[in-house]
Parts: sequence; C-alpha cells; structure tokens
Amino acid sequence: MWIARGRALMAVAMVVSLAACTPADAETDPAPAAPVIAGTPAAPVFTPVSTCSELLGPVLEAEILGGGYVLFSSTPGAGIHYPISSTQTTGSPLSCWYGVDGLDLSTFEIAAQLIRDRVSVESALAGFVSSGDETVTTWVKEGSPGGEPAVVHVVRDDSWLTAFSAYGGAEQVATMTRYLTTVAENVYGT
Repeated sequence: MWIARGRALMAVAMVVSLAACTPADAETDPAPAAPVIAGTPAAPVFTPVSTCSELLGPVLEAEILGGGYVLFSSTPGAGIHYPISSTQTTGSPLSCWYGVDGLDLSTFEIAAQLIRDRVSVESALAGFVSSGDETVTTWVKEGSPGGEPAVVHVVRDDSWLTAFSAYGGAEQVATMTRYLTTVAENVYGT
C-alpha cells in the first residue's frame, strides 16, 4: 500500500514538474494587441489660390504654355489683353483665360472659387448634363467642334471649378475635364 501511494505521488510530482518545464529559449505568446482603428481621414478643404500659376500648378501650366497658349487675362489683372469676365457669373472666382493670339476658337478659361451655397450654384447650371453624388457633381455642356463651346463645371459643397472652351466637342470636354482634375488636386492639396 505504501508502495502504491509512493508511486502515485511520484507520478503526480513528475507531471507537475514536467508541466512547469519549458525550454530556456521558448517565448510565451504575448497578449493579442488591440486592433488599431485608423481615424476617418479629414475631408479635403478647398484652399483658394491667388494666381493662375498656383491654380494650374507647374506641370499643367508648362503643358499649356508649351502648346503655344498665352495668358490672355486673369482676375488679378495679369495677361496680355483687357480683363475678360468669368463664365462663373456669381461670386468672386479666380478666372484665367488662355488662348493663341490671333487664332479663333483657341480661347479657354479655367476658374475656381470658394462657395457657401452649393444649391444656388447648381440651380444656375440648368441645361447642363449632370453626374456625380452628394460629394462632387460634374455639369457638362459638350458643345460642338467649331460651333457651340464646351463647358465643364465641378461643384462640391465648398467650391466651384469651371473649364470653358470656345471650341466644343467631346475631345475638348475630355481635355477640360483633365485640366480640372489637376486644378482640383492643386486647390485641395491632394
């Protein structure tokens, strides 16, 4: 009986001692880390610019000027011609008119402004085809080559961007849309 109890105690002692043994270099699993939840990125904010160079940025400006275009007129008073009114008929846009001097239908405008009332801006764009969502709406009038001008407006809660081209058509709309994409990157810092 004593021998049986001794063997049982010895077996228990071995199990306990084996359970307590771990290799010297083994690491214990750390407690799982709490998930990291990134904050919602801040919505981009429109930053008004004061020159056509800032509006276009160096790459787009170089492309336009390299294509033989010159700055005809701008809101700050720069350019080789008299001031030309913006196609943005309300507010205080920075308006930049470019063209090839002496070449009909080469004129185009890039304009941008801070707005406070998106609904009134969009209500003024009746007759344009719109697409988009609550964040960004694009309003387009395609026009026709050699006929009606092409106009693209991009409206957000805080801004109104416009590209107007005296020469209309789908190709010109695509070009003006590309220009406005670059302008948006410049005024939103994206």
